[in-house]
Amino acid sequence: MKNMLIVMVLGLALRTVAEGPAMPVTNGTDAVASSVSPAAAAQPEILTNGIYMIIDISGGSSTSRYAVSYLNAVPEGGWTDAFKTTRMVFRYIPAASNGFLMGSPQEEIGRTVDEIPHAVILTKAFYLGVFPVTQRQWELVMGDRPSYFNNETYYAGRPVDQVSFADVRGASDGALWPETNTVDRSSFMGKMRRKMRSMIFDLPTEAQWEYACRAGTITALNSGYNLTSVDSDQRLDTLGRYWSNSRLFLRQGCAPSAATALVGSYLPNAWGLYDMHGNVWEWCLDWYGPYPSDTVVDPVGPPSGAFRVLRGGSWSYGAAFCRAAYRYYYGSRGTSESLQCHDFGFRVVATIP
Repeated sequence: MKNMLIVMVLGLALRTVAEGPAMPVTNGTDAVASSVSPAAAAQPEILTNGIYMIIDISGGSSTSRYAVSYLNAVPEGGWTDAFKTTRMVFRYIPAASNGFLMGSPQEEIGRTVDEIPHAVILTKAFYLGVFPVTQRQWELVMGDRPSYFNNETYYAGRPVDQVSFADVRGASDGALWPETNTVDRSSFMGKMRRKMRSMIFDLPTEAQWEYACRAGTITALNSGYNLTSVDSDQRLDTLGRYWSNSRLFLRQGCAPSAATALVGSYLPNAWGLYDMHGNVWEWCLDWYGPYPSDTVVDPVGPPSGAFRVLRGGSWSYGAAFCRAAYRYYYGSRGTSESLQCHDFGFRVVATIP
Protein backbone atom coordinates (compact mmCIF):
# COMPACT_ATOMS: atom_id res chain seq x y z
CA MET A 1 0.00 0.00 0.00
CA LYS A 2 2.82 2.38 0.90
CA ASN A 3 4.67 1.79 -2.38
CA MET A 4 1.48 2.04 -4.40
CA LEU A 5 0.65 5.44 -2.85
CA ILE A 6 4.16 6.75 -3.48
CA VAL A 7 3.95 5.64 -7.13
CA MET A 8 0.54 7.29 -7.52
CA VAL A 9 1.72 10.55 -5.98
CA LEU A 10 4.90 10.53 -8.05
CA GLY A 11 2.94 9.83 -11.22
CA LEU A 12 0.59 12.72 -10.64
CA ALA A 13 3.46 15.06 -9.88
CA LEU A 14 5.43 13.95 -12.94
CA ARG A 15 2.41 14.57 -15.13
CA THR A 16 2.14 18.07 -13.71
CA VAL A 17 5.81 18.76 -14.48
CA ALA A 18 5.50 17.22 -17.96
CA GLU A 19 2.75 19.68 -18.78
CA GLY A 20 5.15 22.52 -17.99
CA PRO A 21 6.44 24.40 -14.94
CA ALA A 22 4.27 26.74 -12.96
CA MET A 23 4.49 30.19 -14.52
CA PRO A 24 3.65 32.85 -11.94
CA VAL A 25 2.31 36.14 -13.26
CA THR A 26 4.20 39.28 -12.31
CA ASN A 27 2.87 42.69 -11.24
CA GLY A 28 1.50 41.45 -7.95
CA THR A 29 -0.90 38.83 -9.28
CA ASP A 30 -0.64 35.07 -9.30
CA ALA A 31 -1.76 32.12 -11.34
CA VAL A 32 -4.95 31.51 -9.33
CA ALA A 33 -6.01 35.05 -8.49
CA SER A 34 -9.00 35.26 -10.82
CA SER A 35 -10.79 32.03 -9.93
CA VAL A 36 -11.03 29.29 -7.36
CA SER A 37 -8.90 26.25 -8.25
CA PRO A 38 -10.70 22.87 -8.52
CA ALA A 39 -8.84 21.58 -5.45
CA ALA A 40 -9.84 24.60 -3.41
CA ALA A 41 -13.40 24.61 -4.71
CA ALA A 42 -13.87 21.10 -3.36
CA GLN A 43 -13.30 22.40 0.17
CA PRO A 44 -16.46 23.79 1.85
CA GLU A 45 -14.53 26.53 3.70
CA ILE A 46 -13.65 28.33 0.48
CA LEU A 47 -17.32 28.86 -0.33
CA THR A 48 -18.02 30.78 2.86
CA ASN A 49 -14.71 32.58 3.26
CA GLY A 50 -12.16 33.16 0.50
CA ILE A 51 -8.86 32.19 -1.04
CA TYR A 52 -7.10 34.98 0.83
CA MET A 53 -7.61 35.85 4.49
CA ILE A 54 -6.61 39.37 5.54
CA ILE A 55 -5.95 40.23 9.19
CA ASP A 56 -5.79 43.91 10.12
CA ILE A 57 -3.16 44.33 12.85
CA SER A 58 -2.82 48.10 12.50
CA GLY A 59 -4.17 48.64 16.02
CA GLY A 60 -1.21 46.80 17.50
CA SER A 61 -1.28 45.63 21.09
CA SER A 62 -3.98 48.13 22.13
CA THR A 63 -6.64 46.41 20.01
CA SER A 64 -8.69 43.69 21.72
CA ARG A 65 -9.46 41.88 18.45
CA TYR A 66 -7.93 41.94 14.98
CA ALA A 67 -10.46 42.39 12.17
CA VAL A 68 -10.61 39.69 9.50
CA SER A 69 -11.74 39.90 5.88
CA TYR A 70 -11.54 37.59 2.87
CA LEU A 71 -10.78 37.96 -0.83
CA ASN A 72 -11.07 35.56 -3.75
CA ALA A 73 -8.51 37.43 -5.83
CA VAL A 74 -5.40 39.53 -5.41
CA PRO A 75 -6.47 43.21 -5.14
CA GLU A 76 -6.17 45.30 -8.28
CA GLY A 77 -2.68 46.73 -8.16
CA GLY A 78 -1.32 43.77 -6.24
CA TRP A 79 -0.28 43.40 -2.60
CA THR A 80 0.62 46.95 -1.62
CA ASP A 81 2.90 47.87 1.28
CA ALA A 82 -0.07 47.89 3.67
CA PHE A 83 -0.53 44.15 3.17
CA LYS A 84 3.08 43.61 4.21
CA THR A 85 3.13 45.90 7.23
CA THR A 86 -0.19 46.75 8.93
CA ARG A 87 -2.08 43.71 7.65
CA MET A 88 -1.21 40.04 7.33
CA VAL A 89 -2.20 38.10 4.21
CA PHE A 90 -2.85 34.35 4.25
CA ARG A 91 -3.50 32.04 1.31
CA TYR A 92 -5.87 29.08 1.48
CA ILE A 93 -3.98 25.80 0.99
CA PRO A 94 -6.23 22.80 0.23
CA ALA A 95 -5.80 19.54 2.06
CA ALA A 96 -3.47 16.97 0.46
CA SER A 97 -6.08 14.25 0.75
CA ASN A 98 -4.52 12.16 -2.03
CA GLY A 99 -1.01 12.66 -0.69
CA PHE A 100 2.09 14.41 -1.96
CA LEU A 101 5.69 13.31 -2.29
CA MET A 102 7.94 14.85 0.34
CA GLY A 103 11.74 14.72 0.01
CA SER A 104 13.95 14.62 -3.09
CA PRO A 105 15.10 12.09 -5.71
CA GLN A 106 18.68 10.81 -5.51
CA GLU A 107 19.71 12.60 -8.70
CA GLU A 108 18.68 16.08 -7.48
CA ILE A 109 21.66 18.45 -7.43
CA GLY A 110 22.55 19.45 -3.88
CA ARG A 111 20.51 16.65 -2.29
CA THR A 112 21.32 15.49 1.25
CA VAL A 113 20.81 12.01 2.66
CA ASP A 114 17.99 13.02 5.03
CA GLU A 115 15.61 13.93 2.18
CA ILE A 116 14.26 10.40 1.68
CA PRO A 117 11.13 10.54 -0.55
CA HIS A 118 7.96 9.42 1.21
CA ALA A 119 4.24 9.95 0.75
CA VAL A 120 2.45 12.36 3.07
CA ILE A 121 -1.27 12.88 3.45
CA LEU A 122 -2.54 16.13 4.98
CA THR A 123 -6.19 15.80 5.92
CA LYS A 124 -6.81 19.43 6.88
CA ALA A 125 -6.78 22.58 4.80
CA PHE A 126 -5.04 25.62 6.25
CA TYR A 127 -4.18 29.23 5.61
CA LEU A 128 -0.49 30.09 5.25
CA GLY A 129 1.16 33.51 5.23
CA VAL A 130 1.70 34.77 1.69
CA PHE A 131 4.87 36.44 2.99
CA PRO A 132 7.20 35.77 5.88
CA VAL A 133 6.37 37.98 8.87
CA THR A 134 7.86 41.43 8.38
CA GLN A 135 9.59 43.70 10.87
CA ARG A 136 6.64 46.10 11.06
CA GLN A 137 4.20 43.25 11.64
CA TRP A 138 6.36 41.93 14.44
CA GLU A 139 6.59 45.42 15.93
CA LEU A 140 2.81 45.86 15.92
CA VAL A 141 2.17 42.51 17.59
CA MET A 142 5.12 42.44 20.00
CA GLY A 143 6.04 46.09 20.50
CA ASP A 144 9.77 45.79 19.79
CA ARG A 145 12.26 45.64 16.90
CA PRO A 146 14.63 42.68 17.25
CA SER A 147 15.99 42.60 13.69
CA TYR A 148 19.57 43.24 12.67
CA PHE A 149 18.78 44.74 9.27
CA ASN A 150 16.74 47.58 10.76
CA ASN A 151 17.53 50.54 8.51
CA GLU A 152 14.75 52.98 9.42
CA THR A 153 13.91 53.72 5.78
CA TYR A 154 13.40 50.11 4.77
CA TYR A 155 12.83 48.04 7.91
CA ALA A 156 9.02 47.83 7.75
CA GLY A 157 8.75 45.60 4.66
CA ARG A 158 11.78 43.46 5.31
CA PRO A 159 11.33 40.04 6.94
CA VAL A 160 11.85 40.03 10.67
CA ASP A 161 15.17 38.39 11.58
CA GLN A 162 16.97 37.52 14.80
CA VAL A 163 13.86 35.86 16.23
CA SER A 164 14.14 32.46 17.86
CA PHE A 165 11.73 29.55 18.09
CA ALA A 166 11.23 30.58 21.71
CA ASP A 167 10.43 34.18 20.68
CA VAL A 168 7.80 32.93 18.27
CA ARG A 169 6.16 30.25 20.47
CA GLY A 170 7.62 30.70 23.95
CA ALA A 171 10.28 28.97 26.02
CA SER A 172 7.87 27.29 28.43
CA ASP A 173 4.58 25.94 27.05
CA GLY A 174 5.71 26.78 23.53
CA ALA A 175 8.64 24.39 23.79
CA LEU A 176 6.42 21.35 24.39
CA TRP A 177 5.45 20.61 20.77
CA PRO A 178 4.42 17.98 19.69
CA GLU A 179 3.19 16.92 23.13
CA THR A 180 0.85 19.91 23.08
CA ASN A 181 0.18 22.85 20.76
CA THR A 182 -0.05 25.40 23.56
CA VAL A 183 2.14 28.52 23.43
CA ASP A 184 3.35 31.10 25.95
CA ARG A 185 1.04 34.10 26.34
CA SER A 186 3.96 36.51 25.89
CA SER A 187 5.13 34.96 22.60
CA PHE A 188 4.18 36.14 19.12
CA MET A 189 1.78 33.24 18.65
CA GLY A 190 0.37 33.74 22.13
CA LYS A 191 -0.52 37.35 21.38
CA MET A 192 -1.93 36.46 17.95
CA ARG A 193 -4.14 33.77 19.46
CA ARG A 194 -5.58 36.15 22.05
CA LYS A 195 -6.53 38.62 19.32
CA MET A 196 -7.87 35.90 17.00
CA ARG A 197 -9.72 33.25 18.98
CA SER A 198 -11.51 31.68 16.01
CA MET A 199 -8.31 30.08 14.67
CA ILE A 200 -5.14 28.50 16.01
CA PHE A 201 -2.10 30.42 14.77
CA ASP A 202 1.22 28.65 14.79
CA LEU A 203 4.34 27.75 12.85
CA PRO A 204 3.81 25.25 10.03
CA THR A 205 4.94 21.67 10.37
CA GLU A 206 7.69 20.57 8.01
CA ALA A 207 5.12 18.73 5.93
CA GLN A 208 2.81 21.75 5.67
CA TRP A 209 5.75 23.97 4.74
CA GLU A 210 7.08 21.71 1.98
CA TYR A 211 3.62 20.97 0.58
CA ALA A 212 2.85 24.70 0.36
CA CYS A 213 6.28 25.56 -1.05
CA ARG A 214 6.02 22.96 -3.81
CA ALA A 215 2.47 23.88 -4.87
CA GLY A 216 2.22 20.70 -6.92
CA THR A 217 5.81 20.49 -8.16
CA ILE A 218 8.39 17.79 -7.42
CA THR A 219 11.42 19.76 -8.57
CA ALA A 220 14.10 21.49 -6.50
CA LEU A 221 12.46 24.86 -7.16
CA ASN A 222 8.75 25.59 -7.02
CA SER A 223 8.89 27.10 -10.51
CA GLY A 224 9.06 23.56 -11.91
CA TYR A 225 12.80 23.61 -12.54
CA ASN A 226 15.81 21.89 -11.01
CA LEU A 227 19.12 23.55 -10.19
CA THR A 228 22.13 23.35 -12.45
CA SER A 229 24.57 24.52 -9.74
CA VAL A 230 24.76 24.16 -5.96
CA ASP A 231 26.06 27.72 -5.54
CA SER A 232 24.69 30.20 -8.06
CA ASP A 233 21.84 29.48 -10.47
CA GLN A 234 19.90 31.88 -12.67
CA ARG A 235 16.77 29.78 -12.18
CA LEU A 236 16.82 30.78 -8.52
CA ASP A 237 17.70 34.42 -9.24
CA THR A 238 14.05 35.18 -10.08
CA LEU A 239 12.57 33.32 -7.12
CA GLY A 240 14.41 34.53 -4.05
CA ARG A 241 17.26 36.30 -2.28
CA TYR A 242 20.29 34.06 -1.70
CA TRP A 243 24.06 34.53 -1.49
CA SER A 244 24.57 35.05 -5.23
CA ASN A 245 22.18 38.02 -5.46
CA SER A 246 22.47 39.30 -1.87
CA ARG A 247 25.97 40.83 -2.19
CA LEU A 248 26.69 38.98 1.05
CA PHE A 249 26.49 42.20 3.08
CA LEU A 250 26.40 41.88 6.84
CA ARG A 251 26.16 45.62 7.36
CA GLN A 252 23.34 46.62 9.66
CA GLY A 253 22.36 49.76 7.79
CA CYS A 254 22.37 48.29 4.29
CA ALA A 255 19.48 48.88 1.90
CA PRO A 256 17.34 45.88 0.80
CA SER A 257 19.36 45.60 -2.40
CA ALA A 258 21.74 43.64 -0.13
CA ALA A 259 21.17 41.07 2.64
CA THR A 260 17.41 40.61 3.22
CA ALA A 261 15.07 41.79 0.46
CA LEU A 262 11.71 43.46 0.91
CA VAL A 263 9.18 40.62 1.06
CA GLY A 264 7.49 39.91 -2.26
CA SER A 265 10.42 41.17 -4.33
CA TYR A 266 10.64 37.92 -6.33
CA LEU A 267 8.20 35.70 -8.19
CA PRO A 268 5.59 33.71 -6.23
CA ASN A 269 4.84 30.02 -6.64
CA ALA A 270 1.66 28.71 -8.28
CA TRP A 271 -0.27 29.26 -5.03
CA GLY A 272 0.81 32.88 -4.77
CA LEU A 273 3.29 32.38 -1.92
CA TYR A 274 6.40 34.56 -1.95
CA ASP A 275 9.92 34.06 -0.57
CA MET A 276 9.62 30.31 -0.07
CA HIS A 277 13.13 30.12 -1.55
CA GLY A 278 15.70 32.27 0.25
CA ASN A 279 15.51 35.61 2.10
CA VAL A 280 15.32 34.18 5.67
CA TRP A 281 15.26 30.69 7.09
CA GLU A 282 11.77 29.92 8.38
CA TRP A 283 11.13 28.10 11.65
CA CYS A 284 8.96 24.99 11.56
CA LEU A 285 7.36 23.18 14.49
CA ASP A 286 9.20 19.88 14.09
CA TRP A 287 12.18 18.56 15.95
CA TYR A 288 14.83 17.51 13.45
CA GLY A 289 14.96 13.74 12.94
CA PRO A 290 14.88 10.98 10.32
CA TYR A 291 11.91 10.83 8.01
CA PRO A 292 9.45 7.95 8.57
CA SER A 293 9.76 4.96 6.26
CA ASP A 294 6.01 4.49 5.77
CA THR A 295 3.31 6.71 4.38
CA VAL A 296 2.33 9.21 7.08
CA VAL A 297 -0.84 11.15 7.79
CA ASP A 298 -0.62 14.65 9.29
CA PRO A 299 2.94 14.19 10.60
CA VAL A 300 4.05 16.35 13.53
CA GLY A 301 7.73 15.36 13.65
CA PRO A 302 9.67 13.36 16.25
CA PRO A 303 8.47 13.44 19.88
CA SER A 304 11.74 15.06 21.00
CA GLY A 305 15.11 16.13 19.70
CA ALA A 306 18.07 18.46 19.91
CA PHE A 307 17.21 20.91 17.13
CA ARG A 308 14.14 22.53 15.65
CA VAL A 309 13.94 22.54 11.85
CA LEU A 310 14.20 25.61 9.62
CA ARG A 311 13.27 25.63 5.95
CA GLY A 312 13.68 27.63 2.75
CA GLY A 313 17.26 28.87 2.72
CA SER A 314 18.36 32.45 3.23
CA TRP A 315 20.16 35.46 1.79
CA SER A 316 23.51 34.18 3.11
CA TYR A 317 23.38 30.62 1.73
CA GLY A 318 23.96 29.07 -1.69
CA ALA A 319 21.37 27.73 -4.10
CA ALA A 320 21.40 24.12 -2.86
CA PHE A 321 20.28 25.22 0.62
CA CYS A 322 17.24 26.99 -0.84
CA ARG A 323 15.72 23.88 -2.44
CA ALA A 324 12.17 22.90 -1.49
CA ALA A 325 13.37 19.67 0.15
CA TYR A 326 16.34 21.01 2.13
CA ARG A 327 16.15 20.61 5.92
CA TYR A 328 18.24 22.88 8.14
CA TYR A 329 19.10 22.87 11.82
CA TYR A 330 21.69 24.83 13.71
CA GLY A 331 23.12 25.32 17.19
CA SER A 332 23.87 22.98 20.04
CA ARG A 333 21.67 20.63 22.01
CA GLY A 334 19.46 22.58 24.38
CA THR A 335 20.10 25.97 22.77
CA SER A 336 18.72 25.70 19.24
CA GLU A 337 15.28 26.99 20.26
CA SER A 338 16.74 30.22 21.66
CA LEU A 339 19.04 31.06 18.75
CA GLN A 340 18.56 34.48 17.18
CA CYS A 341 20.45 34.77 13.88
CA HIS A 342 20.66 37.43 11.18
CA ASP A 343 18.78 35.11 8.80
CA PHE A 344 16.20 33.40 11.04
CA GLY A 345 12.57 34.39 10.49
CA PHE A 346 9.22 32.65 10.15
CA ARG A 347 5.85 32.37 8.44
CA VAL A 348 2.48 31.85 10.14
CA VAL A 349 -0.06 29.10 9.55
CA ALA A 350 -3.71 29.35 10.59
CA THR A 351 -5.50 26.05 11.02
CA ILE A 352 -9.10 25.96 9.91
CA PRO A 353 -11.22 24.55 12.77
